[in-house]
Amino acid sequence: MRRRAPLIVSVLVVAGLSVMLWAGRAAGAAGSAAASAAPPFDLVTLAGEAYSKESLKGRPALLVFWAPWCPVCRKELPILGRFYEQEKPAQLRVIAIGFADKRGSVEAYVKAHPETFVFPTAFDEDNWISQAFKVTATPTFVLLDSQGNIQVVHRGGGINQNPKYREFLAGLKS
Repeated sequence: MRRRAPLIVSVLVVAGLSVMLWAGRAAGAAGSAAASAAPPFDLVTLAGEAYSKESLKGRPALLVFWAPWCPVCRKELPILGRFYEQEKPAQLRVIAIGFADKRGSVEAYVKAHPETFVFPTAFDEDNWISQAFKVTATPTFVLLDSQGNIQVVHRGGGINQNPKYREFLAGLKS
């Protein structure tokens, strides 16, 4: 029994860590994140507009990390574009950030889909901004409050069904 004790303890530790890792991934997939300060960033849109964490303060912003090769992005971005056009969320800035691809691919995709990209769109050169935000999936939606704090991180499709996102938007209309 003495020889088995370290083995049993090791198995229990690994099992416990696996459950914790799975729970953390599930929470991330659900789109919840404790409010934390967004990392500093600077970006320039394809149209030449400059944005930074500091310039966005005062109004909430939805940063949308996407890639032209991503099938979920191709489905979600038109939905977001229609929402943006229909709702005209004056309080919310939406900025699409193409990453994990070549600038030419992002520019070509944006140019070919003007009805989708009705909001500013930038390219994350060398993926610095996506790395700073710890983006590991496309699409990833990062909702910043007016103080530059991260309120929601949503990975994958269905941002408009995310309860925390919807609650945040409802608060903007009040």
